[in-house]
Amino acid sequence: MEDKTEFKVEEVEQSATADLGVAEMFKQVLEEQQKISRRLMQVLRENVNFQNQVRGGMQDELDIFREQQRGEQFTPILKAIAAVCVEYRSLLDDENIIGRSRRKLQLLFDELEDILADYDAEVFKSEKGEPRRALLTKIINTIPTANVELHNKVARSRRAGVIRNGRPLYREYVDVYVFDAALVNKSKSEFASNRD
Repeated sequence: MEDKTEFKVEEVEQSATADLGVAEMFKQVLEEQQKISRRLMQVLRENVNFQNQVRGGMQDELDIFREQQRGEQFTPILKAIAAVCVEYRSLLDDENIIGRSRRKLQLLFDELEDILADYDAEVFKSEKGEPRRALLTKIINTIPTANVELHNKVARSRRAGVIRNGRPLYREYVDVYVFDAALVNKSKSEFASNRD
């Protein structure tokens, strides 16, 4: 009987040890599961933050694209407004237009310039002696000069131009100085003959 009792005690001890081993293993599995759950929650938060950043960036890019597209689709209309604004502004110099008509005309041109400004377009006019901007101007007349420093400089602006984002909507009409070596020789011979 003693053998049976010993065997039962050993069984109980082994069973208790096994239960402790299972409990310890269960505790370790539970801890690992909690670590994995915390890591999963962290990864999910990071993923949500990343998605929000991507969406925000994409929305910003979409807004910029829409703004550009909106402006580009109006380019033909803006060119027409620029032409009217520049071509007919000289009507304000007409002394036959007086009083209320002059004020209305002035308001019209101011409104046209405001529309252009709303779309980043501006009216410009070159000053005498400025270098000619080839992409923004159209030469109407060339004026020969003996001064090489004046070559390709604006002699006179005949009509203003309109630019938008560095590109012309309406080119400015200008007269430009052009160096002529024959004039240098002619002025030297005139100077020499005046000295004699």
